[in-house]
Amino acid sequence: MAGNKSKATKRVTKTLPAAAIPDPFEPAPAKLAPLLDNFDKSFVYITHVDNHPAWFKKRVFSVPLGLNVVIALLLLWRIYTAGPWYWAILMSMLGNENETTIHWSKTPWSKLLPSVAWRAGIFLFDWLVITVIGPWPWSFFFESPGNPISWRLSTGFRDKEVYVRESRGWGAKDLLGEAEGSTGKAGSDSPFFKTRILPAVDRRRLMEKTGYLLMDKNFDLVFGAMVDAARLMDKKTVSIDDFRTSVFVWVGKEDHGLWAVWPCGKLDEGSETEAREKIILFKDRLTAMGKESLFFKWIELVQYESSAPGEFTYEKQVATAEKARTLFENEGVNFDAFVKDIGGLQGLPGMDQA
Repeated sequence: MAGNKSKATKRVTKTLPAAAIPDPFEPAPAKLAPLLDNFDKSFVYITHVDNHPAWFKKRVFSVPLGLNVVIALLLLWRIYTAGPWYWAILMSMLGNENETTIHWSKTPWSKLLPSVAWRAGIFLFDWLVITVIGPWPWSFFFESPGNPISWRLSTGFRDKEVYVRESRGWGAKDLLGEAEGSTGKAGSDSPFFKTRILPAVDRRRLMEKTGYLLMDKNFDLVFGAMVDAARLMDKKTVSIDDFRTSVFVWVGKEDHGLWAVWPCGKLDEGSETEAREKIILFKDRLTAMGKESLFFKWIELVQYESSAPGEFTYEKQVATAEKARTLFENEGVNFDAFVKDIGGLQGLPGMDQA
């Protein structure tokens, strides 16, 4: 199946005029067809390589894992404790009188109204829990065709990982100027290119956060595609360099077009490796001082501050650096001397401009 799709992609690539591909995009490499064939042509996709060390990714992933485990246990506890009560109410509605039965004609309004209001409040609370909070652990552990747990079980934690993001709330037609009511501008001239694509591939943002923390209102992670990408690399079908920061969009009709790519990662070649080496140096120096726990406290601080609502501006980075200074001083480490020893904060996730 995948082989037939790959051949079809190659044929279409030859027949679609080059002029139909908006700048700065170009035809995607044919060797990526096994991955691209599973993409939805109505969305825009971004791939990038996360060079943060594996132990760093484990540290970050442990937070949502623990949170979802706690939420799942609380939901199970709520079902266990509230289940018999709801069952009693259901049986009462079916004519089997029990402790939940309300005799409307015999109960005075002074008791009836509070009782009804109390039950309505419980119903509303449980409904909100099920509809708002309930999907979180479900999507984390069981969502198909891919979820965070199945992704980690399939790929483990690696020093170099491929992340795939899919546009959320907008898509290919918006980027290509084909959506109803659009300006008609495509590619780099499209307002969606400037407001959606460029912020999502910003080098500093990719350095500050691991790929798992890049989910936002404009992009979501595609865990199934991330598993596919890892398998392709394991089979030596493609290399890690083929997934450097790139933007993919389907150009043309559903049955007559091609996947186009903007390989923007070529512009930042080497920067991610430098960031990874700086983090390792940071950790090694603290470990040598017997302060490895301080390193993890610093990670938690930066991840918390950079994940807060809004952009992680220069002012926020400076404030984070001040909090880090206090953190270091509480551990008996001269922050300014330490920073000078490792060559400054530049290149460290979340501190690039501080």
